[in-house]
Amino acid sequence: MDQGRAGGGDRPVAVVTGAAGSIGTRLLERFTEAGYAVVGLDLPDAGADDPRVVGCDITDADAVAATFRAVVERHGRLDVLVNNAGISAIGRFTDHDVTVHRRVMEVDHLGAVACTQAALPALVVTGGRVVVVGSVTGFAPVVGRPAYVAAKHAVTGLFEALRPELARDGVGVTLVHPTFVTTGMGEAADRAPGTGRSTSGAPVTPDDVAQAVVDAVRRGRDRVLVGRTARLAWHLHRLAPRAYTRMMVRRLSG
Repeated sequence: MDQGRAGGGDRPVAVVTGAAGSIGTRLLERFTEAGYAVVGLDLPDAGADDPRVVGCDITDADAVAATFRAVVERHGRLDVLVNNAGISAIGRFTDHDVTVHRRVMEVDHLGAVACTQAALPALVVTGGRVVVVGSVTGFAPVVGRPAYVAAKHAVTGLFEALRPELARDGVGVTLVHPTFVTTGMGEAADRAPGTGRSTSGAPVTPDDVAQAVVDAVRRGRDRVLVGRTARLAWHLHRLAPRAYTRMMVRRLSG
């Protein structure tokens, strides 16, 4: 287990956003099993049955800052931040107005910005790591969810740029790109009528993603592709982008 530099208590601490969702709950379990003290963040009352989950709207920068101060005051340190919270919007570009696009960007991209800025001083002390649970949509085009693709490209690009910047302070960055997950995810708006298929290829489970995250933190990995479809998309999009696009459109337009 990579616990970073000493700071505060002996037990490493991980904060997971989107903690009440399917991937989030498995992340809490996997980090707990790995020996971490775990704090989950989600909307107030979303994780009311789990004492590890704290109510915090990550689109409220003031609430985020106060929450991270409280976490560090209570635990004495912070070693890992997992930016896992995310929502989607399924439909064509013309199906969703600016309000929907803004909401997806606020959660998927700006929420990660707010949490990372709030966590960074404590992560510098421990030589910790920021993890972004992204998606295939963060590095390749996927039809039928333009707002989600835009937000995931934004957060992926941001943390690619931050990796060398944060490395100077001893903080690592891990990008995790799962393919479609069996349980799906929350959406910012109702699906438009006639929406095409929402998945392609063999999906992965929330636990597959959670285990990949914990393994990546332990090994200090920069990037993880979760699932055969994610690995295929990564290589095909780079080697033959037109072939990738044709295959992706065919599989998701049925």
